[in-house]
Amino acid sequence: MPSVGACMVTPANDRADDKSGYTSSDQLIPSGSEDNQAGKSVSDKVQRRLAQNREAARKSRMRKKAYVQQLEKSNLKLAQLEMELERARQQGLYILGSNGNMGLSSTINPGIAAFEMEYSLW
Repeated sequence: MPSVGACMVTPANDRADDKSGYTSSDQLIPSGSEDNQAGKSVSDKVQRRLAQNREAARKSRMRKKAYVQQLEKSNLKLAQLEMELERARQQGLYILGSNGNMGLSSTINPGIAAFEMEYSLW
């Protein structure tokens, strides 16, 4: 006779109403080859999810790298424009008339001159 704290397991074939192949104490645990298939299925799902996560992380790193490279390129272009602007300020630029003739030459705002120079290159 089992002790009071022990759990008694009844064979599946002793219970006429239980046709699933499980006993009352192991309802959540499949028996036999079903256990291997269920474990394999869960393992396959986990492996697939992990592979998808790795791929997503790789793509994310690639996007980040491209973004950082674009930022660095933009930073270099900005530094170059700032240098050109400073040079233009130091030279005290004069502009030509809009028709290309030497109209009235006058000193202009260096910021406007730099904008005009950059805009003309577009």
